[in-house]
Amino acid sequence: MNRVMAIAEKDFKEFMRNMMLLTMPILPIAMAFLFTATPLPESEKMDMVLSVLAMSFVAVLTGSLMTMIAEEKEKHTLRGLINSPASMMEVFFGKSLVVTIILLVTISVVLFIFKINIFTNIWMVVGFILLYIFYLLLGSLIGLHVESVSETSLYFVPVLFIFGMNTTIANIGIKKDNILIKLNEYMPMMQYSKLEQSGDIIHLIIIAVWLIVTFICTYLLYRKSSID
Repeated sequence: MNRVMAIAEKDFKEFMRNMMLLTMPILPIAMAFLFTATPLPESEKMDMVLSVLAMSFVAVLTGSLMTMIAEEKEKHTLRGLINSPASMMEVFFGKSLVVTIILLVTISVVLFIFKINIFTNIWMVVGFILLYIFYLLLGSLIGLHVESVSETSLYFVPVLFIFGMNTTIANIGIKKDNILIKLNEYMPMMQYSKLEQSGDIIHLIIIAVWLIVTFICTYLLYRKSSID
């Protein structure tokens, strides 16, 4: 616990000095205000909520974490952190503690603005936890892959589009038999949306597969970073 808190305290100080990271929560909250100011059919409200939820995951969790890890690489301190007595889980838990708190505050504000509760059953809670771990690992994976903070900007927009705007892409009028739309159906947030609609546990399994694949890739890059 001392190792985790030491890493978290260090990242908190760096987070508070980084204006780009401090403004990350503004995006989903601004989108929530924008959507609620626009009259929407009740049937489309949940899609909008899940769309903003995905933006929250990408902007606050994935974006912040990949920036902080890339900053460690740029300062040549990441290898020392990886080779320290702290385990992989302690490092990631410590680095994610600050952004997790900010993420929970952001999502709470978004749900309050929409006046809706997405946690209607236990499977929605489990799905949320799986999504949290997936987006956490996704940010870690990109952070370990890039060589500098400036390089993360090349990845942020594609990640936001691919993993943060799934429900929006599904409703823009493209034919359902389009290959991109079919692939989009298997994205983690789309599976969470389908879970909300049907309650079928198969959607949780697909999210879990995304999580496992991302974990394996992150673990391999983490071990590689310890010797490079």
